[in-house]
Amino acid sequence: MKKITSRVLTGLAAGALATATVAAMSSPAQAALDGYTPTGPDPVVFTGNNVSFTADEAAQTLTCTQFDLIGSITNPGVNRPFGTEAGELDQLDSSGCTNPTAGDTTVDPTGIWHVQIDDAEIGSVSPATLTDVTAFVSAAGCSFNVAGEVSGTFNDSTQVFTPTGSTLVIADNPVGFICPILGVAQGQSISVAGTWTANGLTITNP
Repeated sequence: MKKITSRVLTGLAAGALATATVAAMSSPAQAALDGYTPTGPDPVVFTGNNVSFTADEAAQTLTCTQFDLIGSITNPGVNRPFGTEAGELDQLDSSGCTNPTAGDTTVDPTGIWHVQIDDAEIGSVSPATLTDVTAFVSAAGCSFNVAGEVSGTFNDSTQVFTPTGSTLVIADNPVGFICPILGVAQGQSISVAGTWTANGLTITNP
């Protein structure tokens, strides 16, 4: 039987230590490469295209001829983890919002909305989310608050954010004589349709 000498053991130990050291040094470097970097103009504008909101259980739809989101990129040019904000949207320019039953309707944000990239892009398309979405909706004789998130995709090439899902709900008890006619109630889900086109927002994955 061959004997393992102390010199061999010392060499193996040194090799293991070197491997561990390289791994320890490379892990933070690899972690630093994860995430994404947003860049673009200030302000950044998401122009709404055929945007509509539907109270699903009530089958009531609100459509807007204009529904533009305006804000700024958070720390442009700086890498950040997926799932953290790319920017804040603190201004909403909306007009021509209407419902077939309630008529003219206004939508006013009640806080600052945010946009974030959730995972690495495939081609030029990244999963993205509008977060902290809160708004006060008021029509003739009915008003209520809406809150939640809108998930979707952002195409870096076409600049288009397309909704694919929504956790928006009517957050409180609707107030007004026409609310029962509309059939809207607290807790009802709100789906989102249409798209938003940005003005030069660029998403880079390292």
